Amino acid sequence: MKPRIFVSSTYYDLKHVRERLEHFIDNYGFESVLFESDKVTYEFDKPIDISAYNEVKLCHVMILIVGGRYGSSATNGSLKDDIKKYEQDYISVTRKEFETALEKNIPLFIFIEKNVLSEYRTFKENQDFFENMKDYENKNDKKSAEFKFAHVDSVNVFKFIDLLITKPIKSFEKIEQIENYLQSQFAGLFYLYLDGLQKQKEVLKVLNSVEELNNVTLRMNTMLTSVGEKILGKDNQEYEEVIEEQFTIISDFFCEQLYDFLIAKITVNSDIDVGFELTESQINLITNFMYENILIEEIDFQNFKSRNERALFIKKFNLEKISMFNLFLENNEIPFTLEYCNLVTLNNMFYQKVKPYIQSEKSIEIFKDNLNNQIDFLFTN
Repeated sequence: MKPRIFVSSTYYDLKHVRERLEHFIDNYGFESVLFESDKVTYEFDKPIDISAYNEVKLCHVMILIVGGRYGSSATNGSLKDDIKKYEQDYISVTRKEFETALEKNIPLFIFIEKNVLSEYRTFKENQDFFENMKDYENKNDKKSAEFKFAHVDSVNVFKFIDLLITKPIKSFEKIEQIENYLQSQFAGLFYLYLDGLQKQKEVLKVLNSVEELNNVTLRMNTMLTSVGEKILGKDNQEYEEVIEEQFTIISDFFCEQLYDFLIAKITVNSDIDVGFELTESQINLITNFMYENILIEEIDFQNFKSRNERALFIKKFNLEKISMFNLFLENNEIPFTLEYCNLVTLNNMFYQKVKPYIQSEKSIEIFKDNLNNQIDFLFTN
């Protein structure tokens, strides 16, 4: 199975770039996807560009090239928009392909011709002038103040770049600059993949060690309970304190694991004040929400008939819980966001390593205290 890389751009002005990129991608052993190479499966009962958007969804990476032409309008756009380049916006096919990749969270490599990017900066420096000129044209019903750009055929190119400017962008003059950049990026992606495999292996070792420790602890707990009851009596205060201390250690260990699991997935909203701090009541709210809505629901994997059914459930569970958690944060004015992660793993860890030892309201209280401390670190450090 090869990684599929979609090349998105206008065609006629960037034909030579597309041809070189196709050979570059194929020589890497990847599968290039360009409409002119019959790599797009067309659905005969739908407009041509709809098939292109559907093909984008099946790709793993998109390379977006922006030149001086904006391109034809996407389906559902007005054909008259292609002519009215200065009078109103319209969504081009290339822009729609970009938006499709964005919606599907597909990695993007964006390249803009150097002259186009320079002219974009000039446009942004003088945007008030162009907007006033547009108002003048509308009031006078004529184009006496029409302005022609040297490197773009439509002001909509600049408006498209407005959408791209928040993403990593590389300017280029020669195709070799694109190839060199992609070469280093592909190498970086391969490194991250290998590094991820190594870390995953290390995590598996840790989890196996934790599982062994858990089994030992469970046996010790059984022995302690049996011996303690016989020697001290079940209602003895000293016996209760020993059991409580043992559970505190188990609970604290899990909560530290939870912190490590989520620390890279909690992001701060961009509009947060530098001096912002969560209140104690907000931290308590987060703790109770996690315990009552994420950890408390046990999952029985024996109910699934196939790996595919299990995978679909895991994806649905994670999306629903993360969406629920982010909505909770928003409703309580907590300016953080939880990115996608595997909460099913967290749930399993809780039921395997903590839940068997929760025997009373006191043990729930201990666990929530430990969880509260880690939530405090998670959201304030």
